Amino acid sequence: MNRTLLSIAARNVVRYGKRTVITAIVLMFGLACFIFFDALLAGMDRMTIDAMTDYTASSIIIRTVEYQKNHRGLPLDYGIDAPEKLIEDLQQTVPEASGIAPRTSFTGNASNRIESIPILGTVVDPIRDASVFRIRTAVKKGSWLSPDIKEKTAVLGITVAQDLGLSVGDYFLLSARTTDEATNADEFKIIGIVDVPAPEINQGGVFISFDNARDFLGSNLPVTEIDMALPRQPSIDAGMKKAGEAARKIAQRHQDLAIISIADTAKDYMAMRAMKSKFSSIIIVVVLLIAGVGIVNTILMSIYSRIKEIGVLRAYGMEARHIRWLFSLEGIMIGTVGSLGGALLGAVLVWWASTSGIPLDMFLGKISIGSIPLAGTLYGEWHIGTFIFSIAFGILASWFSARIPAKKAASLEVTEALRFI
Repeated sequence: MNRTLLSIAARNVVRYGKRTVITAIVLMFGLACFIFFDALLAGMDRMTIDAMTDYTASSIIIRTVEYQKNHRGLPLDYGIDAPEKLIEDLQQTVPEASGIAPRTSFTGNASNRIESIPILGTVVDPIRDASVFRIRTAVKKGSWLSPDIKEKTAVLGITVAQDLGLSVGDYFLLSARTTDEATNADEFKIIGIVDVPAPEINQGGVFISFDNARDFLGSNLPVTEIDMALPRQPSIDAGMKKAGEAARKIAQRHQDLAIISIADTAKDYMAMRAMKSKFSSIIIVVVLLIAGVGIVNTILMSIYSRIKEIGVLRAYGMEARHIRWLFSLEGIMIGTVGSLGGALLGAVLVWWASTSGIPLDMFLGKISIGSIPLAGTLYGEWHIGTFIFSIAFGILASWFSARIPAKKAASLEVTEALRFI
């Protein structure tokens, strides 16, 4: 009986080909859009987290507990004791780390002697910092800091340079509070301008070396944080997990320090990401609702055009549950065709997005929404789970939609159906 029902269902799906194709196409395009947008949202998540780890926060940040409590004020009096010794220990504790570098942050003002703007200064070791952050690769004009240059030099964010009307080779006046709580000002030569997908750097970033910073901010300038980079993981969740495991290892050996993993740094964004995922599910609900209505309509039309056929089948002994299962099979077949087609079309779109990417600069310019960078190229991310979910959900939704007209068909009395013969 099951084979007979399957044969009849397949024949009817082919017989009413136009309605079947239209319904399957609606479902196909809906699921393909869901898969494509899910890949883009995942790509935006990856872009945001990569912007943090590559330019501002790193995978793991090590600070003193006192500094962490006051870190928003960027104090210069809560430095790490024996930072070089700590770096050696970190290399042994987390041997898979791809880079470890010291940093010290400070606030100040940059001036072209006509106007002044506030800046966020970062003191770096030019060589080791490049093993953790990608700022050196984002230098658009000039070059990155070098320990071989003895002159006071700095690298500026592109917006800082534009606001002050400065370029590579120009001098600007940098002023800041020193470790002795005095205010110092000195001239620095611009040797590089960076353009990164991190608005806080572009709009206020100034980078100087430790050698120059000790002359400028005080010979007793501390290292306020040590940043660690970990190898890139295949997914955001895997990267968060890896960083969390490494942070716990460090915390076990250095309980007197504050260990901040990227999961802690990005917790606000990750909460927003979870909310964004809930809203994105609305897309598939709407699409499946439209497709479901189409499937209900297709099968209802099939029922009304086949009333006499139903009567004949019932007269030959087919039970109501078999009739119900027959029309349910038709809905499942339409859903399967539409779902597989949607997965295939979605795969093509995700392949294009993951290889070619979408140049956001071309469409949006260089803007940002909070911590979300909207610059550079957005690449899609492959999520096999999304494909499996889409196919399964499309088929189940089609089956559920088909149950309504299937019950209608099963409820027809034999005598009433035979009157149409």
